[in-house]
Amino acid sequence: SSSSSSSSNDGDDGESDEKTAPADDDDDDDADADAKLITDASLKLLRERMDAIATREASMDIVRLLVLDASVPGQVLPLVFPADGDPRRSLNGGTFLGADVKVGDTFGMLGQAPSNGQILPNGVEVVVREISVRAAADGGDTKIELVAGRRFKVHGQPFEDAERDDNAPSARVVWIDEDEGAGEQTVEGADPRLIHPEEPARKDATAFDAVARRLASELPALVEEWKDLVRKTDRERTPNHIELVESHLGTMPDPEKHPARLACYVAGLINPIPGMGVAYEIRPALLCAVTVSDMIGVVHGGITSSIRGLKKSAGLDVEDEDDDVGPA
Repeated sequence: SSSSSSSSNDGDDGESDEKTAPADDDDDDDADADAKLITDASLKLLRERMDAIATREASMDIVRLLVLDASVPGQVLPLVFPADGDPRRSLNGGTFLGADVKVGDTFGMLGQAPSNGQILPNGVEVVVREISVRAAADGGDTKIELVAGRRFKVHGQPFEDAERDDNAPSARVVWIDEDEGAGEQTVEGADPRLIHPEEPARKDATAFDAVARRLASELPALVEEWKDLVRKTDRERTPNHIELVESHLGTMPDPEKHPARLACYVAGLINPIPGMGVAYEIRPALLCAVTVSDMIGVVHGGITSSIRGLKKSAGLDVEDEDDDVGPA
């Protein structure tokens, strides 16, 4: 019969009439719809991310930049410019105060890495507190005093936002809470949670773990020991040097209530302006420390290293003599 013949033919040529049926048109439509949904969802998420970043950027302050010194809140920087010098009062990295600078002007000041001179991504706001001009008979120099305030990190790259008539180097900045670390730094310079919402920042800027709490609790006593050694080894550069620095920094913050502020205080004390040369420069590392715990680790290591160096210079017994010590 025709059915048996067909069966015989199937066996002879190894092929079967029961081939895989072509995909139903409805299935194709479903697959296309799914792909479209995925594409639409991805585009929607991307648009939301870009809108969030744009909104964040629009709300950011654009500040004029100075490249000079990695400083911490409270520090005072006196600058002297000769009467016959550059009228723009140029500093480092192509930055300048300007000929028309006045009391109350604000800038964002960035320091440079001690190892390679690279401009740091984090810094402090500075305010012009005083401008004084010496008499012509005394040289006619201009003294401009800057006072460091709140910390910030640059959004994106420094100098890429020159939205000013004078083309002064400037940048968008993210202000750092005085009780937090600097947080994660990203290529885009934005909050990682906005760029990758599904991957929150790896570290919490407020993190302050048990080890850091213990180290922070030791800092007040270490500060007193450090000050005593500085005085005993006659390392103050000016009369009442420590008292002057303390007057700029204010009262020492509480290690439990305000550990991040305490870290800034200790850094400003052992790396003061004017300098003493008794400790390694830790302010760049402090400004870029991601968490509060990181900040405490930086300053605890800095002050203990300085204490060992001061003890050695005084001929006193030193524990952990194999460790690195600060400048003698």
